[in-house]
Amino acid sequence: MTIANPGLVSIVIPCYKAEKDIPSALESISKQTFTNWEIIAVNDCWPDNTDKILADFQKCHPKQKVTFLRHDKNRGLGATRNTAIGAASGEFIAFLDHDDIWESNHLSHGLDLMLTHSADIYYSSVLVFNADGTGNHWVWGPTPEDLEAFPQSIFGRNFIQPSTVIINRAFLHLLGPMDTNPKIHFCEDHDYWIRTVNLGGKFITSPEVTVRYRYANPEAATAKIPMMLSHDISVQKKHLNTTRFFDTSIKRQAISDNYKRLAGFFWESNHTKSIFYLAHCVYWHPKNLANVRQLIRGLIYWPYLFKRFKRA
Repeated sequence: MTIANPGLVSIVIPCYKAEKDIPSALESISKQTFTNWEIIAVNDCWPDNTDKILADFQKCHPKQKVTFLRHDKNRGLGATRNTAIGAASGEFIAFLDHDDIWESNHLSHGLDLMLTHSADIYYSSVLVFNADGTGNHWVWGPTPEDLEAFPQSIFGRNFIQPSTVIINRAFLHLLGPMDTNPKIHFCEDHDYWIRTVNLGGKFITSPEVTVRYRYANPEAATAKIPMMLSHDISVQKKHLNTTRFFDTSIKRQAISDNYKRLAGFFWESNHTKSIFYLAHCVYWHPKNLANVRQLIRGLIYWPYLFKRFKRA
């Protein structure tokens, strides 16, 4: 493929209810030491002032191109990123969610490593912060064990946060668009990284943290856990027959682990559902005796009945 603008970084920003937080994201772009960038922001059909905020930003940065697109109906995160990527003209694609923030050296650091190591994709850990400024900040990303076992480890746990990622557009052209199947909604990125591995993409990472990830609503995040785990299982099952880079035992273990997490989530609130997921957990990895024992314990121990006996 022909690159329209060699050296240019196209910054992809999916927007949904973005009005409050996107000014901070844009400010962090404006402070980048690497200045050859363009912005493609896509509003996934939410009525707010994001377009005006971007128009004002463009006036302050007339040398950079800022493109703002809008979906006529809500299509989801994967489709929104796909629309932005389709409008990009740069040699590199950098993802930035509207509520996250880059340090000033994010693009320069990532691009330098990509070019030095001839990598297709760059990522790093993130510094997590609460939206209201309270609480402790912590670093989230791949553990030393994840890095040692890579790429096998990415199948079981998605430790790559999209706002850290820079992809060579020539490789992205081979990779194709994100999957917009509703069954993997919110896990499109995990599917993307697994597909990158399957295509033989070369990853490069860095211990330097140049991205701040906004932990906006802990209660909402907790409420989404069952859906996220179920959709992640759909991603893993989608790639069950891929054998080039992922061992079958690793894949079955990963699916079993996600079913165990679902079982744990419902252990007290819906024990019947918990038993259902534990059975699936044992099916996918029957040699794990700890899971078998947990299933037997679950069949014996019913929290609701025990609580009733206690009250009686």
